[in-house]
Amino acid sequence: MRIIVSLLLLLNSTIPLWACQCPVIEWSKEKAQHYDFIARIIIKNIFPHQNDYTIAEAEIKNLFKGRSAQYCKVLFPENDPCALPIRVGEEWLIYAANKQINTYVIDWCGWSRKRFVNDWEDFFVATHILTYDEELRKLQQVFPEISITTAPSPGIFHKNIIPNKSELYIYLFLSLVSFLIILLIIKKYNR
Repeated sequence: MRIIVSLLLLLNSTIPLWACQCPVIEWSKEKAQHYDFIARIIIKNIFPHQNDYTIAEAEIKNLFKGRSAQYCKVLFPENDPCALPIRVGEEWLIYAANKQINTYVIDWCGWSRKRFVNDWEDFFVATHILTYDEELRKLQQVFPEISITTAPSPGIFHKNIIPNKSELYIYLFLSLVSFLIILLIIKKYNR
């Protein structure tokens, strides 16, 4: 019985080590300027477990800072104790850093937050001090809204797909053959 009680006490004392504890963030224009990308987005599609990120394809509703097409990719780190589940249809205020063109990465303890149906469910108020709507109004007052370039569809994100093994071997073979042909041509004209 002592062993069980000791294990429970030990487990209880280590739980706070795994808990998410983000600092309280007071919103200011100066601090917001440090982000590359600020926008209000709607999650359209989710791809979990992509190199330690959940990748969300999102439609931008309001763009406050940065450059982007109508659709973008947002990388949500998965190996963070503060990580939240992301669902299609959710609305988020994103404060992010540039990763690639139209691809942005957030910090879970940064200012990014999702909109809740009821304000009393919004646990972000504890660290942000503002409700979602108050923060959105501040963004609209401080940052002029930037026009969004239109893109045909979210399918534009699948341009850089890594080839499978057979495609890779074909590309390598064609590259080698091309290289040999170029060498032969150069040799022929250098005589």
